[in-house]
Amino acid sequence: MCRVRTAKETGMSYSQVQTLQRVSDAKEAFFHSGLLPSGLVDDAILNSWQRCSNANKRTNESVDFAPVSKPIVRELIDRNRTLIEAASTPVESLMRAVAGAGYAVLLTDAKGFALTVGGAIANRDRALQMAFRQGVDLSEHVVGTTAMSCAMAERKAVRVFGPEHFYARNQLFNCIAAPIISPVGAVLGSIDISRDDLHVDPGALTLVDQCAKSVHRALFKSLEAFLTIELHWTPESVHFGSDLLVALGPNGEVLGCSESVRSFFLQRQLPERMMYDDLFDGRFEDLVDQIRQCKFPVPVRLRTGLGLLITPAFIKPNVHSRKTGRIFKPTALRNDRRIVEFGDETINSGLEKAGRALANELPVLLLGETGTGKEVLAHALHNCSRHADGPLIAINCASIPESLIEGELFGHIEGAFTGARKGGNPGKIELAHGGTLFLDEIGDMPMPLQARLLRVLETREVCRLGASDGRYVDFQLVCATHQNLENSIAQGRFRQDLFFRINGFTMTIPPLRSRSGLRHFLNTQLNEISNYTRDFSADTLQLLLTYPWPGNVRELRQALTYAHAIGDEGEEVSLELLPDQVRDFFNLKSSETSNGEGVFKSMQSEAIKKALEQTGGHVGNAAKLLGLSRATLYRKLSSVGK
Repeated sequence: MCRVRTAKETGMSYSQVQTLQRVSDAKEAFFHSGLLPSGLVDDAILNSWQRCSNANKRTNESVDFAPVSKPIVRELIDRNRTLIEAASTPVESLMRAVAGAGYAVLLTDAKGFALTVGGAIANRDRALQMAFRQGVDLSEHVVGTTAMSCAMAERKAVRVFGPEHFYARNQLFNCIAAPIISPVGAVLGSIDISRDDLHVDPGALTLVDQCAKSVHRALFKSLEAFLTIELHWTPESVHFGSDLLVALGPNGEVLGCSESVRSFFLQRQLPERMMYDDLFDGRFEDLVDQIRQCKFPVPVRLRTGLGLLITPAFIKPNVHSRKTGRIFKPTALRNDRRIVEFGDETINSGLEKAGRALANELPVLLLGETGTGKEVLAHALHNCSRHADGPLIAINCASIPESLIEGELFGHIEGAFTGARKGGNPGKIELAHGGTLFLDEIGDMPMPLQARLLRVLETREVCRLGASDGRYVDFQLVCATHQNLENSIAQGRFRQDLFFRINGFTMTIPPLRSRSGLRHFLNTQLNEISNYTRDFSADTLQLLLTYPWPGNVRELRQALTYAHAIGDEGEEVSLELLPDQVRDFFNLKSSETSNGEGVFKSMQSEAIKKALEQTGGHVGNAAKLLGLSRATLYRKLSSVGK
């Protein structure tokens, strides 16, 4: 038996030495004695060793990470577009989570070809840098045992620790990967994190596995499904989401289901034709009716006799169902996440909870800076609510003169005042009957009107100006403001009783600069405005991530529309194409006219810090991101403080 040096001799921890000894014993048994060392290494790794040996590979063979041409890379990206788009946000989140631990992050397709590369790759060993390039073949056939190949073969998250790699050249690496499974049960690819450090990080395996599950869930959104449902065990679990997902067509046909559902029903691959009633007792159209009426969670019984609860996950709007005989309007909030991109998962989860609040007749209060998209969220809430068939009536309480807002809200009867419309006129509240009333900037509503609005909310009756009797109104209420209402209450500018009445569920919308998926959001907005005809230049995108966006999404869209309008056809969006206020923030003109060192001469210190964070503190890579030489960046660091 080969003896591994002690912890004192190697400087490693005792557990690391134990792991090395265990792997050494396993390799001795397998490669030299012809034994199967079950229990010493993961069966996934042992199975890979067997496949490599059966293919007549030798552990001392060289590994060639062959370069690939740009046309091949483009073809690879195009072929895996759905996977790459679904993985975009989860992989960005994973990269942030492992940034401080020195991991390179990789997305592969089902054959092991590298699709996207990120993380701390620039700080890693040269061999890892050569391997982690777009288009490189990292399949088991080429590079032997890896976490990626094991994860995809075994359909589970796998860690491959140093010497557990088949080829000796790869034994410096510590790799963790999880498979990405499609809604129909096919392996689409893998997520991998690797570093040239044999320290075992127990939590990293869970992070990678959760990332793969997030991609799996995002893939359900790309299905042409009529309704995707979640299964829950208890009423309490409804509020925390579920990985038990089933995608259904308009007539109840099962289009896909999550890995956990397949395990639940012991079916790795779906039969060619499976219907809702093959899995559940009851009729599909009855389920649709209950979800349409927001009567969820819906209790159901499986064919096996087990009882579960169903809630809607994603609903495709305006699809005709032959079974229900009508167009189905969405009622679950998660569908709107397919339509509207917000750039932050907390907004998506908050939107979902706000929808449940509306379904239970609670008013929703949206808080956030000007331009963060409160009106867009109000529309999303309306479109995915039980009142979606009714009108959405919006009024901006800050934009209408105080002398007119009362008539706008409450309406008037004929002769109520000089100039009153013949026959009278309904107000916004009355027009919202059967739909949604959206009161934007309610924090600016005059105090006298607050009292009248409070009475309407309490009695559900609205009385037109000049009238003596009220009219019954049924609407759901969404309010929004950029004001701090608690401060306004303390200052006597907002009624506390009205605050309690509108504050059924409060959702705070983060400003654009704080959103977790800002990079993806910027690209999405540019694609939408330019119809996919433009990209950001690399340095400009990096800078825009550090811009404070005081006008939030509204300012961003105006800036990108401006750039698209003045740029030549197909031209990349650079700082020169952006409006003055954006360019002025980075002191573009002064840096160009000072000593010619480039657009970053007077860059804000936060831009430098952001670049350093994204490169794990690697000054050379940060300099590349900022378009500077290493020496120039060092000079700037000495002036702004590292």
